[in-house]
Amino acid sequence: MLNKKINSTAEAAADIADDYLEKITKYEIFRQEANHVREKDKKLIRDLFKSFSHSDLMVGIGFQRAYGSIISGDYFDLFKLSDNNFLFVFADISGHGLPAYTTLIRLRSAVILAVKEMEGIHERTGIIDYAYLIKSIAMKFTDIMDMSNSNDFASVNFVFVEDRNGSLKLRFFNRSMLFPIIVRRGKDGIQSFDLNNKYDIWKPEKGYLLGSDIKNLISLESYYHTPECCFEIFQGDMIFFFTDGITEAFDFETEKKQYGEERLQQKLIELCDFPPQLVINSIFDSVYEYIGKHEYQKDDMTAVLIDLPVRQ
Repeated sequence: MLNKKINSTAEAAADIADDYLEKITKYEIFRQEANHVREKDKKLIRDLFKSFSHSDLMVGIGFQRAYGSIISGDYFDLFKLSDNNFLFVFADISGHGLPAYTTLIRLRSAVILAVKEMEGIHERTGIIDYAYLIKSIAMKFTDIMDMSNSNDFASVNFVFVEDRNGSLKLRFFNRSMLFPIIVRRGKDGIQSFDLNNKYDIWKPEKGYLLGSDIKNLISLESYYHTPECCFEIFQGDMIFFFTDGITEAFDFETEKKQYGEERLQQKLIELCDFPPQLVINSIFDSVYEYIGKHEYQKDDMTAVLIDLPVRQ
């Protein structure tokens, strides 16, 4: 009788161990697949940026998931349009883990469908209406969220990058996402513009968050309207896109003070003569030093740095 109990206990323990091992294996496969997808995204974006006439344009990309997460709700993508300009999508999805990643896939699907639809319109008319394209993305994404009965939402910066043979025009359609920070290196020294603030040459304007719950709270006209604002980029400028996982990281001593946009802006000025990937890596290291340990990273951190170095 005792032997039977021992055998039964041993078999149960073996089953638990096998089940645990299977879960660990699946976790590792899932993690590796997620990393592979993100690395492919990085390579694709770098390759696409080479399509600009600025042969010396450089790009740095940084991405770190919140501690303990396999997948993320931070999203960036670059689409070459039929008019040879580009649409850069930079987004932060609410929540963490699988729900946030699912919403990310829904947003990406909406963007791909709307861009494809716009290509057909361009073939017939020779026109790409940027405002119409953004409204189409918002409608498609919201319809998907409605059908899914999801109350999650997305903050997104849609940026049309227009190549002007000597400068770039950034045409923003912002849905409650952070604007980038610009560092301008010129003959008169270094200037910086945090486009989340107002300047004589710039007024930041944003639309509402994208999501079914937001749509149900306001009029459809207000919800689907996305204001447009533009900023000219010149040779010698750096454009730093970032998610709030960087600026809202708390210091490890008091957990009351955030890393903040001012500290980030100053760091960009200090590092502006270094290659963009080194700048990104240094900023991430600075955030980890500020929060104390990787384990204290509570949100995903994503950054894309586009650099048009000064021509010699």
